[in-house]
Amino acid sequence: MSVEELKSWISAHKDEIFANDAVGTGCFSYLPGEIIWAVTKRCNLKCKHCSISEVGSGELTTEEGFGLIEDAAKLGPVKFGFTGGEPLLREDIYDLIEYAASFDMQVVMATNGTLITNEVAKRLKKAGLERAAMSIDAVGSAHDVFRGVNGAFKNMLRGLKACEEEGLSVQFFTTVTRDNYSGIPEIIKFADDLNIWRIYLIYLIAVGRGKQISEACLSTDENMEFFDYTATEQTEVNTWLKPICNPQYWAYMEDKEIVDRVDGTKFTGCTAGITRFHIFPNGDVAPCAYLPVKAGNIKETPFLDIVRNSEMFKALRARKLKGHCGTCKYKRICGGCRSRAYATSGDYLGEDPVCSLWENQRD
Repeated sequence: MSVEELKSWISAHKDEIFANDAVGTGCFSYLPGEIIWAVTKRCNLKCKHCSISEVGSGELTTEEGFGLIEDAAKLGPVKFGFTGGEPLLREDIYDLIEYAASFDMQVVMATNGTLITNEVAKRLKKAGLERAAMSIDAVGSAHDVFRGVNGAFKNMLRGLKACEEEGLSVQFFTTVTRDNYSGIPEIIKFADDLNIWRIYLIYLIAVGRGKQISEACLSTDENMEFFDYTATEQTEVNTWLKPICNPQYWAYMEDKEIVDRVDGTKFTGCTAGITRFHIFPNGDVAPCAYLPVKAGNIKETPFLDIVRNSEMFKALRARKLKGHCGTCKYKRICGGCRSRAYATSGDYLGEDPVCSLWENQRD
């Protein structure tokens, strides 16, 4: 496939690429913001890569959750997401969704899908949930192995069908590792056959249990090869393929002259602590689910005060980056993955080691 063919595809799909909840190809983003609350670390699965396994115990109360939702709504028409652990294990989840939906916010949920029956899907839809993101790391029994529980794939499919019957939009989350790399094409075909709207291809970050399988993280060369594959494959499927934990993807496409800089100006690159904020079950506020560095705790300080005044968030907003990320010409539309920088160096402002775009740059 030629560069011109890919340019043509992107031009024809600009409305989707630059949609409000899509801005930031290569990483999550939403304007004016994206607030993700991990409501619990409890889960019915035992995933090898669980990022929340080392997070402290405790959960916000229902009332504290309502307060967080109210603060988030003050930022404008943000995207508000519920995740976990498995959020459906939280007894008040429907009340929380309903309250969030009462504001001018897009309300979504990340779930492993295994607990969703027709009745659960009906209650989620009635509460005001707009979209469910379900995890799929392989097609069939290999998914069960990765998720640590037999029947996980079968039960996820049941949840998917239940959501579809209730008119609840579904997308996929797929963890990209060396272990399932060869199976990604099968997952994409599976999603495309099911008319799934999009897949977040989320790169493994070595945090939580992921530290135990850090050797499964993609190398720089593998990362760039995956970009080549994703860009080419995108023109063959209707499902939108969105690499996550890789803000380099848009910079990669600009570097290949697939997109123009005028388009790239709409992108923020890594959004951690800029337009994206993550709240852990105990109330700790961090820039990202995979960057477990505490900026504050909403039990002690109002959420909006943390967002506005945290020195960490100020540094991330100012892109006070180090190493190659600090001098790269794509700093503003990429900035490197702050979570991967932290996982590999202990410095959330350090350089992202899984990138080669800086190598041929000249001052």
